[in-house]
Order: sequence, then C-alpha cells, then structure tokens
Amino acid sequence: MRHQLGGRTANRLLVAAALVTLTVGAGFVAASPRTLAPGGPAVPTVVAPVEPVAASVPPPAVLTPTDVVRETGRWFSHGRTLELRPDGTGTFAVWMGAFDGHLVQLRLIPAPGAATVAEVVAIDRVGEGALAPDETPGIGGLVTVSFGRAARAAHVEWSSGPRRLAADLCAAEGLDARAMEELRCGA
Repeated sequence: MRHQLGGRTANRLLVAAALVTLTVGAGFVAASPRTLAPGGPAVPTVVAPVEPVAASVPPPAVLTPTDVVRETGRWFSHGRTLELRPDGTGTFAVWMGAFDGHLVQLRLIPAPGAATVAEVVAIDRVGEGALAPDETPGIGGLVTVSFGRAARAAHVEWSSGPRRLAADLCAAEGLDARAMEELRCGA
C-alpha cells in the first residue's frame, strides 16, 4: 500500500509541474511576437527572456604626457625658440633682443594627425616684448607644431584673432652650419 501511495503522490506532483509549465509557457508564447511560416499559419517565435545587463561605461582615458608628446627637444630660428618637454609642456618664445620678448607657455593636448597640438596656457612679456599686439596668441588658443622628416625642423603655427602666423625653426642640436643655411634658420 505504501508503494502505491508514494507512486500516486509522485504522479500528482509530475502532473502539477506539467500544468504549471504549460500555463507559464502558454503565457510566454502568447506574449511573444509571431512570424509567418512560409505558406502556412502564424507560428509563435520563442524568445528567451533577456536579463538586464548593467551598462558598463568605460572610465575616461587618463592621458599621460607621453601620450601627447610626439617629439621633444629645442628648436630655434632668428629670434624664435621652441622647447617641448617630456612632461607635456612647452615654451614658444619670440625675442627682439637678449632680454626683450614674449614667452608663450604651452600645454600639449592629444590630437589626431602627425602634428603636435598645444594650448596656450600663459603669455609672459619680458622687457619691451617682441610680438606685436596682433601677433600675440590668446590664452586658450592653439599652437600647432609639425616636424620635418629629412631634418629635425619644426614648423610652428599660431593664431591671433583672425590672423594665422607661422615660423620655421631648426633643431638646436645635430645640424651643421650648411644644413642651417639650407633650412634658413641660422642665428
């Protein structure tokens, strides 16, 4: 008798589980989109429930100075000097004399392309100064430096209001007098 009672209970549990499965499954199929079978009636499409996934937003990229410094060193040409440092800063200076000029402090910023782009952080006037008012870049303005391939020359461009100004400079090291003459950057 015990065996029959256990078998009946097990059968009843299986039937109850089947009914629950059919009821839940029927509700799910009724709520799912239907597609047409070729040449036949609409067939329910079974769609697996989607669990919410936490959107992972990558943290902002932390750039180190080496990510923005494409070339470092010193360049010069007829009263102009440029220094780009490995810490991501630079100085572009225009000199009228030994103690008269403008020092344009730069902060290198990441930019696409081969040129190095810097933002003007500060402008210091030394003595009488060397840049005319319409040649002085503004704070926050951009300075673009592109480098020559054959020789370590630097082409610097900056804007002052509507004007776009440029200067060509030679590397302070590694060039002889003939190369400086050809590049027109002798002192």
